[in-house]
Amino acid sequence: MNSELYINKASMQIKKGDIDGAVCSMKKVIEMNDDKVSNVQAHCFLGEHYFVNQNYTLAKEHLNYIMEQQEELENEYDDLLNDEIISANVLIELIEKHLLE
Repeated sequence: MNSELYINKASMQIKKGDIDGAVCSMKKVIEMNDDKVSNVQAHCFLGEHYFVNQNYTLAKEHLNYIMEQQEELENEYDDLLNDEIISANVLIELIEKHLLE
């Protein structure tokens, strides 16, 4: 199975309420690392998941992956990953502003 299929699987798992299953699927996407867009989407999902569950260290790790590549992602993928970049920016800002590490 490729990364895009794991992203779709995670989406279905989320709809069914299987968040733990979706987390495993997204981790698999990162492990495979065969598609940049899917990889960024997985890092964003995991960053948001860990933020909501107050694991700010892991959240920041996943969100920083996106932030470190922001310029490249914006140039290479235009608006395709805009939502992920915005989410990462907002959550990193909240973590740093409120010292949630």
